[in-house]
Amino acid sequence: MKLTVYEKEDVVKILKNKKIKVTPNRLYIAIKLFNSTDHPSIDELHQNLIKSGKRVSFTSVYNIVKLFKNAGLVQEIMLQNKIRYDANITPHAHFICRKCEKIWDVQIDDNSILNREDLINFKNIVEEKLSGYKVDSVEVNLIGICKDCSNKNSEA
Repeated sequence: MKLTVYEKEDVVKILKNKKIKVTPNRLYIAIKLFNSTDHPSIDELHQNLIKSGKRVSFTSVYNIVKLFKNAGLVQEIMLQNKIRYDANITPHAHFICRKCEKIWDVQIDDNSILNREDLINFKNIVEEKLSGYKVDSVEVNLIGICKDCSNKNSEA
């Protein structure tokens, strides 16, 4: 899977397309978040910004991330009893390692282990079984042990 890298110019265009005023803090946070693959919480994102020398308050990070969420630029996901943020807003699942707690995106398309049609069919079946209920979305979280942790266990 090819990873998109968002440069400053790309992020400015994205924010302007969503009618979001570009400020230094919004730009720092967007660049960090849009290029993140580890699904950070607001606290982790804030700590990451501080470590990289950006002086931005926790409240600012919180408000900006919520602004991005409301604009549809990131999605909020609940993983391991923690709210995390994902800039990959295309349909996808997550693999969560229960040993190291890392999270990976699992793409949903015709060439992957999951495809969009299977999820739509699943959603329709669930709605059929739960007569009168409307399912807005389906989240798939695969929980297990990643390759790295499996290899560590077999070496021990």
